[in-house]
Amino acid sequence: MQTEVLGERYQLLDPIGRGGMATIYRGRDLRMDRPVAIKVLREVYSTDPKFVTRFQREAKAASALQHPNIVQVYDYGQSEGNYYIVMELVEGTDLRRYLRSRGVLDVERAVIIAHDVALGLGAAHRRGIVHRDVKPQNILVGRDGSIKLTDFGIASVYKDINAERLTTTGMTLGTVQYYAPEQAQGEIVSPAADVYALGIVMYEMLTGRTPFEGDTPVAVAMQHIQDPPVPPSHYNPAIPPALEEIILRCLEKIPEMRYRDGSALARALEALGETELAEPAADVAAAPTVVTSPYRPSPSGVGHGLVNEIPGAAAAAGYDQRPLAAGALAASPYVSPEAVPAPGPGPYGGFVQSGTTRPFQRDAIAGERGSRLAGIITALILIATVLLLGFSIYLASILGFLPFLHLSTQATPVPPEVPVPSLIGLTYQQALTRATNAGFVLQVHNGLTSGYVVRQSPQPPALAPRGSTILVDLQERPTKVIVPDGLVGNTLAGAERILRSQGIPFTVQSDGVDPTKPANYVDRTSPKSGEELPNGQSVILYVVNLSTGSPTTVPSPTATEKPSPTPTPSPSPTPTPSPSPTPSPTPSPTAHPQPSATPPPLLP
Repeated sequence: MQTEVLGERYQLLDPIGRGGMATIYRGRDLRMDRPVAIKVLREVYSTDPKFVTRFQREAKAASALQHPNIVQVYDYGQSEGNYYIVMELVEGTDLRRYLRSRGVLDVERAVIIAHDVALGLGAAHRRGIVHRDVKPQNILVGRDGSIKLTDFGIASVYKDINAERLTTTGMTLGTVQYYAPEQAQGEIVSPAADVYALGIVMYEMLTGRTPFEGDTPVAVAMQHIQDPPVPPSHYNPAIPPALEEIILRCLEKIPEMRYRDGSALARALEALGETELAEPAADVAAAPTVVTSPYRPSPSGVGHGLVNEIPGAAAAAGYDQRPLAAGALAASPYVSPEAVPAPGPGPYGGFVQSGTTRPFQRDAIAGERGSRLAGIITALILIATVLLLGFSIYLASILGFLPFLHLSTQATPVPPEVPVPSLIGLTYQQALTRATNAGFVLQVHNGLTSGYVVRQSPQPPALAPRGSTILVDLQERPTKVIVPDGLVGNTLAGAERILRSQGIPFTVQSDGVDPTKPANYVDRTSPKSGEELPNGQSVILYVVNLSTGSPTTVPSPTATEKPSPTPTPSPSPTPTPSPSPTPSPTPSPTAHPQPSATPPPLLP
């Protein structure tokens, strides 16, 4: 291109990277007199009005993000038909090249990187921004040890505009390997999708591979949707159980089962103590120690513990001095092979172990071991004292010296299980009243105190102990719930899977016997498929040839809130009339009047 200065302010110097949608230049802000990275869009996108509109909206949102673990977007604009973004210039490399040079990372280093990325995501999620493209190429590792996330929203615009070409250019293997299941299905994504992608990155940092691999993007996407991941400790037995549990929670198929956003994941990683990080997930008795010190996140959010781990961070010798611009994903290499030591052979087939320590750490570790030994001895003495005191009190109670401490042999009563009420679509106050009347405690999962219930766990027709907690998510406006297709003509199990996957509450009622139809056949529903489900109501599945032992044959949640009348008429009739007339009339009159009387008025 001919332009050397954009907007009479940003001077273009040498190109430092090229991607599918833009060229990255090293530049200079003439007004602020500082180095910058300038991303100039290719002309094919600059002439697309739809792309330009979305690009400007996303760039504006990204420029509002200010966090130590996010590459700062300084400015964006248009000059002589060329759209550009001005960003912070990061000296270093991206995580993809870093992993290629280093191989598998040790636990401490991987946790530090993941924690800092999670902090950056949390800052974006608090502003309502979802990255949608978290992967090693978009995580920058600075020479100063900083970890920064880049390409907020910009890459997603590129993908959305090219959605019709996902099988050829938009969805590449390098991208789909980090897709959340809902993202692979083309659904609207939430912060939980970024948590899923970061879980994949953690998996890759600790095992050298992603959990789902295939020959085509579609094959990989189907694995994200259907297949459970192999636990990472299968490939690297040195991964501690507590860390593996965090990774596998990030990789849950259902978004609500993951950490709800980056901040929640960061807190989970911060909670990992020295004991959890040092304990391997499997027996690795002969293996070198993977972690030499506990993880302590930096107060500023920057991974200071990574400074001396990154080649050239302590000394610039041997490190490629060229900067890595934010968004330069597949450009020329920024790290020479000599700059980064190759992963050495280990008991896990090439895994990098940190069994050796840096010279300046040895004295500190020796003193730390002495402190640990003293702490262990003190703890053992305290445990022995507590055990002895407890035994003395127990013995005195048995002998009658302490009559007020006589042990009771009466078993603690187990609270009965009752049907979970449907709360979807109710206001917070209505949901609180209904949950309390049914014997449950209501807890808001996403921290709001007003609005409408859009999700709940557990869902009807599940049974739960009386007094247990129902978790709900609220939002400002009620969600319109449409009864899905595929219920009528399906088996009860198949219909149940469809409704549970969409979080729609349901109840099951017998609809008689029909020898021409199979067992547990869904003959009709109320409301019908395609109709809107009233707020606070459940879909009723009328099942022909219902098996008596079916675990899901639970009446409407509010119908059984009076447990005493229901069992009384059941044993009184004689065995002869009981099988045929009793099943059909009983659910019908009991299930309908109760919901209108017990819960508060439903939303219009």
